[in-house]
Amino acid sequence: MTDVIRPNAIADDSAHGGLQVFVTAGPTSLVADVKVSAGGLDLGPDPHDLVAAGLAACTTMTLRLYAQRKAWPLGAVHVEVRHHRDADLSPPDRFDREITLDGALDDEQRRRLLQIAELCPIHKLLTAGARIVTTVG
Repeated sequence: MTDVIRPNAIADDSAHGGLQVFVTAGPTSLVADVKVSAGGLDLGPDPHDLVAAGLAACTTMTLRLYAQRKAWPLGAVHVEVRHHRDADLSPPDRFDREITLDGALDDEQRRRLLQIAELCPIHKLLTAGARIVTTVG
């Protein structure tokens, strides 16, 4: 018996006009869209928002797992990611990440957690790049 490899994400355009796309990622479905000024209806996150959300979520999870492994008193973790694009720079896309750590952590633990954030798999993927292989179904 062979295992069925399920896609990580699916996007469907119903061809009813506009740029709204129904996205399924894991067990969740949502609408992705773009701002009205870009031709959408602003009904959901745009693709860059979704990438930023992946970075924020992965960073948070990575920090939580590390702190649990070390039995550190990490309280709430709050990660904000902002996407900027400057066509005059290379690469033109930039993600600014702001991490807030609660809990009775000492300065060394906080410093180490900020280092660990750089090891989040999505951070590494975005900084190293990825191969994309496209086929026609």
